[in-house]
Amino acid sequence: MTKEAENPQERFDDVVRHFIDFINQQVGAYMDAMAGFAGHHASVGRQVHRISRATGIKPDGTVVYASFEDASQPDFVLNRIVRADDYLAANAPGGSNEQQLARATVVFVFTYWEDVIRPRLAAASGVSLGEIRSATMGDLRRLRHVILHKRSVLPASEHSKLEILRDLFEPDQELRILYEDMHQLFVVLKQEGARLMLDWLGDETVDASDLKDVAIQNHRKPRG
Repeated sequence: MTKEAENPQERFDDVVRHFIDFINQQVGAYMDAMAGFAGHHASVGRQVHRISRATGIKPDGTVVYASFEDASQPDFVLNRIVRADDYLAANAPGGSNEQQLARATVVFVFTYWEDVIRPRLAAASGVSLGEIRSATMGDLRRLRHVILHKRSVLPASEHSKLEILRDLFEPDQELRILYEDMHQLFVVLKQEGARLMLDWLGDETVDASDLKDVAIQNHRKPRG
């Protein structure tokens, strides 16, 4: 890739900065959602314990009422009723809510890369789309396919093709993307942003895999 395309619509480093900012937004949304799951689990767990002590009803005999509206208002609409033990399991660390969030994040990140970032990188560097390659995003493409088309079960044939994320998963097993795995994934994605930037600059003195976080300073227009 060249530093400047012949008639670039935008700078290559601006696109990489946008990609890194996008990943940071996903980190924030993921962490906020995880805090929400933990809060629900703790709050309902305390209520179930209190009800069980007061009534003698076992936890699997209590239910949770959930609604988007304020339950204290007369016109609120009930969204769902779920057994308390199922609700706690869904919001527990590694539970179904956490897995839904992690898988949705993988699908969203790859789709945004493929449909938005990758074409912009190609245009900014003046090369064909096929010349913008990424082993990390290739791994996400395979995970996305497994999530959408294989019921989240990673076949050994696909597991062996993973280049960067292979150690995070087991072959022929359902994808279990835990908190630590998402942390590692976000680190690797930011490293990919750094690799793109270093390749564009032609800098071979820094190994992107040694970096834990990346920030790109905005370039300032000269005064006067």
